[in-house]
Formats: sequence, structure tokens, C-alpha cells
Amino acid sequence: MCRCLWSGDSSGKKYPCFPGVRGFSWVSGLCFGLLAAGILTEVQRLLRLVMEDRCVGQVATINREELMEHVNTIEMETTSLPLRDPGHTALMVAVAEGPTLASNLRELVDRASPVGIGALEETGELRGKFKEFHILHIPPGAGPLRRIVLLGMGKPGSISYDTVRSAAAKTARTLRKLRCDTMLVDPSSFFGLEPYQVAQCVAEGIVLGIHRVHKRMKKPRREKGFRRLVLLCAQEESSRLLDGARRGVVAAEATIFARDVSNEPGVYLTPTDLASAAVDSGQLHGFEVEVFEEDRIEELGMGGIMAVGRGSDEPSRLILLRLKNEGAPRIALVGKGVTFDSGGVSLKPPKGMHKMKYDMGGAAAVLGAFQAAARLRIPLDLIGLIPSAENMPSGRSYKPGDVIAMHSGHHVEITNTDAEGRLLLADALSYAQELDPDCVIDLATLTGGCVIALGHIASGLMGTSEPLLSALLHAGKSVEEKLWRLPLYKEYNISLRSTVADVINSGGRAASAITAGCFLSRFVQKPWAHIDIAGTAWIEEDSMQYVHKPYLPKRGATGVGVRMLAAFLTNIAKQFDGDRGAFQAFLQGGE
Repeated sequence: MCRCLWSGDSSGKKYPCFPGVRGFSWVSGLCFGLLAAGILTEVQRLLRLVMEDRCVGQVATINREELMEHVNTIEMETTSLPLRDPGHTALMVAVAEGPTLASNLRELVDRASPVGIGALEETGELRGKFKEFHILHIPPGAGPLRRIVLLGMGKPGSISYDTVRSAAAKTARTLRKLRCDTMLVDPSSFFGLEPYQVAQCVAEGIVLGIHRVHKRMKKPRREKGFRRLVLLCAQEESSRLLDGARRGVVAAEATIFARDVSNEPGVYLTPTDLASAAVDSGQLHGFEVEVFEEDRIEELGMGGIMAVGRGSDEPSRLILLRLKNEGAPRIALVGKGVTFDSGGVSLKPPKGMHKMKYDMGGAAAVLGAFQAAARLRIPLDLIGLIPSAENMPSGRSYKPGDVIAMHSGHHVEITNTDAEGRLLLADALSYAQELDPDCVIDLATLTGGCVIALGHIASGLMGTSEPLLSALLHAGKSVEEKLWRLPLYKEYNISLRSTVADVINSGGRAASAITAGCFLSRFVQKPWAHIDIAGTAWIEEDSMQYVHKPYLPKRGATGVGVRMLAAFLTNIAKQFDGDRGAFQAFLQGGE
């Protein structure tokens, strides 16, 4: 059975979803009583009904604060000189090597601080070297500023928008420790960088930088959050720069949503819970969500999804997202949604298995991208597909040697049950063709081979449309979510040959990221791109990436893909202005 969960619908019935719990207190009490009476079959029936009722046919009525409770949304405003509001507690000043800084800010700092820039220059303390950091404290009553943060940005010619993003994140984290709740920034003071994009990057850096991973603790941490960003600018620039900052906040909040979903333990985020989170997000942000139950998935012939989830007590789901804009370029986004991956019968080693809750990072990126696209009102016709399952070992699990019939009609011989993500994606990619997209982009934490090849710095990119791949590379570069091209030479398909089916699901360790892409390419005929985020969706503290990019977490899910997809969709909307025919010609290699 398939029931449509439209974002505007509301039954008025509430239930826990994300973050949530896996049941109700009355269910637990009822089960205890029935078990005591020995009526086990009745318990199983009731539990199954409750699990179905939690997602299918019901839409939660929740508010934005509940869904985004871990997002540090900031207020934004503008001001001009002279400063009068005592609420402007800290001024962020970019200093390049020389040292050099904007003349208006030098004047402001010299007036506000008893020390001044000149004294720091004379002693050699202020040189403008990259990551140099100074805080000037202003005596109470001496003016509207309380602190001045001097940030070394490096050589003027090497300062990028990502440098700005990192500087804003570092400043915001420091000010939070000092219990400063407001940052004042002049977007025109960053050595020739475009103020609109500076405002966007500053807002992104602040929101991403002050985000903390949600912890379930006996005594939850209570911290005073960062509250306000004030842009110093001329009145005629005010609305434009605020729009840039707003776009930055939207992209950062969507990324944080993806981080929080990916960080959720598997006990709290089953495929059913992921479907609930998608429904709630659609209701909140204004896109349509449809959830397919297992009987509908089986009816569609999606043997890959059914096989992967067979070993788990948690039912699998296929989640369909729609953000309609008739006549505009139609783009399908597909995200792998394995909410926990044990490897199945081909069991993973115990070390590191606890991190396999993030194996739905591709699904999180697609959900985050839909949030951003809806909030920014990007004029594209978007389709999202999230095949979701748990990959667990049991007596019912699929196993090596099995042959699985897929939605496309292909038959796949299973050689490794830990190569499960490509089976989910294959069914979703095949189904996407029926929705007539102009192109398809999938994101997945797919292979350890991609981690070996590219580490935790870049995601692997491969596909069938050169213009599409180039557009994604450009978008990734613009937001510092690096992508690296991998080939899909036909010779790689040799390792996927089967003696009993059309193809095997795993070609072994050699070039495993590429052979996984070759496998997926069999299930899609439209222009297509595959992004393997296995190495970038999660980072460990020992990678030290947060030192160079303070807007990244020290450890945990990164939300990678959201900002890149938001930038890609924005660029496509601007370039083609609703002309679907022109976009289709572009994908085929036209101008």
C-alpha cells in the first residue's frame, strides 16, 4: 500500500518523529501485560500496527523550533557609521599581510581602542599572517564596541571566500566563549571580494561554526547562543547584503539539518523515522513528500531495496520528494538512505561499526538540498528519491550467491552483502527514469575505496554528461566542497561479469569506487552524475580539518553535499531561467 503524505495536509494527530523515540509509553505497558499473559502474537500484531501508524497516513503537526532545535539561527540587520547601538559587542576586522586593512575600519579601531592598530604594528604583533588572531578589549562606557577581533587573512591575493567563511566561524566560536552575542562585519573590507558573497560566507561561517553536535545527557548543556550578525554598509546596499546573508543562513541551516540527521543513532533513526523526518520537513518548508511502504516497493519490483532490508525487523521505505515548477528544468536527486549498515551476512569488522549510522549521508544531503531549494524558492522542477533500509544479519537476510531481480529488469548476483547501497540506488535510479527528469544526480556514502583514493578531502565524481559534471565541479569549488573526477572506462565492467546473472554487485577491491559507479550506470539512461561522499560525509578529530576550516565539526557528520547542491541548483536556475529545452540541449553538449 502506498499513501501520499502531502506537506500541507494535517490530521491533527501527533507522534514522535525526529529526533524521536521508537514507540509510546502505553505500548510498552500493554506489551508487558500481554507478554505476562503469554499472548505473544497479539503483541507482535499491535507493535506492527503502531510502527505503521507512526509514518504512513499521518502527518505530524510540529513547529519549526522542534524540527530545527539544534540550529543556531541568527538575527541579521545592517547599520552605518557612526555606531551608536551599544548592542554591537564585537567588530570583526580582516587584516592582510603588510599589515593592511580597510581605512574606515582602521580609523574606527584607532578611535575605539586605547591600544590602536599602530601600537600593534610597531611591536610586530600584528602582521596579518593567515590564522593570526588578536582580541582588543574596550573599557565599558568607551563606546558602542566591547571587543575588536583582528583576523589575519594572509596575502591579499590569496584571500578567498572560504577564508572569509573560516574567519567568521573562528570569530563566532571565540565570541561565544566570551559570551558576546553580536558580531559587526563590514562586507566591503575583504580586499576586493564581492560584498554580497562575503555577507553570504560570513553568515554561513557563523551558523556552521557555532553548531554543536546534539548530545543525550542526564544534564543537558545549556549555553548562551550567538544571537546577531550586523552588517556595516551604506543604506542603499542594506537590502542586497541582507539577502546575501539570508542565503548563507539558509544553506547553513540545511547543512546542519543534514548533520543532525546523520548523527542520529540508528535506534532513533530507522527508515520509518527518516520518512517521518522527510514528511515533517516537507510540511515545514513547502515541498511534497510521498512514502512507499514495503508492499508498494515489492509491487514495483524493487528487489534491491527489499533484499537489503530483509534481514532487519525495521521495514524499508522509499521516499519521494517533489518541488514542482512546471516547464522548468527537471532535476532528480537520489540519496542513499541506509540508516544503519552492519554489512549484513558479510559482516563489517567491529572497529568503526558504530559510525555506520551515517550511511544515510546521501539521503541527508538530498533532504537538506530540498529544504534550501524550497526556502530560497529556486525556480526548478525537482524530484527527490531516498531508498531507505537497515542492512542487518539474520536468518532472513539476503546472502552471497543470491540472485536479485531489480526494478529495471536486470538480475544481480550477490557476491558481497556489504555492497548494499548500490542495490538501493539502482532501484531508485531506475524508478527515476519513469518520472522523466532531464538529469539525475545521486549521492551516497558508497565505497571504502573512495576513502582510500581521495581521503577525507574530496568526494568522488563520475557520470555520463560532461556539461553536468563540469557544472557540479564548479558548484563544489564555489562552496569549498571539493569533487574529483574518476573515469568510467568500459574496461572496468569486466570485473562485474556474472556467470548466472546480468551483473554481480561487487567487483572486488581494485578500483572499487569506479566499479561501483559502473554498476550504477547500468540502471540510468538519462544524463547522470554519481557522487561518492564516503570520505567526506564524516570526519574524525585526528584529521584536524576543523583547524583549517572552523565551520566543520571536530568530529561527526559534515552535512557535505547540501551547500554544493544548493549552489548547483541556483546556478542552473540563473543560467537557464526556466527554459527546460535549453537545459536539455546543454546536457547533451550544446551551448
